[in-house]
Amino acid sequence: MVLPLQLPIRRYVPPLLVGLSIALIVVGAYSTSISLASGTVPKALWSTNPLVISFSGNSGTGSLGSAGDSFKCAPPVTGAVELKPSVSDPAKISLTATPSSFTSCGPQFATVTITARCLVDASDCEGSYTGTITMIQGYTTFQPKLEVTISVN
Repeated sequence: MVLPLQLPIRRYVPPLLVGLSIALIVVGAYSTSISLASGTVPKALWSTNPLVISFSGNSGTGSLGSAGDSFKCAPPVTGAVELKPSVSDPAKISLTATPSSFTSCGPQFATVTITARCLVDASDCEGSYTGTITMIQGYTTFQPKLEVTISVN
C-alpha cells in the first residue's frame, strides 16, 4: 500500500527541483545586483575642471601647449589607476597625460600634465577642440571625467 502513495510524489520531484533551482538563481541575481548598486564607486576629484589649454599653432606639426592639474579619489583607491585621453579630432590634434598611470589614487592630490599637440600643418591645426581624460581602474571608470578645452590660434 505504501508503493502507490510514493509514485505520485516521485512524479513531482523533478519539476519541483527545477522550480527551486530557478528561484534560487533569481534570488541570488537580485541580491548581487542590490549589493553592487549599493557599493560606492570612488569619485575623481579634479582641482581644475574644465581645464583650458591655449597655444599658437604657428609652428604647425609639433606645436604644443600644456597645463597642469591635480586629482585625488574619494574614497581613496588602492591599486593602479590609468588616465585615458581622448580628443574630438584625433587626426589633427593629440592629447596626452603625463604620467598616465599611478600606483594608487588619494587621499593626497597627485599632479599630472595634460599636453595637446598639433599633428598637421599650422593652417589646418587652428581651431577649437574638446578632449577628456578618463580615470579608470580595471573595468571601473571614475566620474567625473576631466574636460579639456583646447584652443589653437
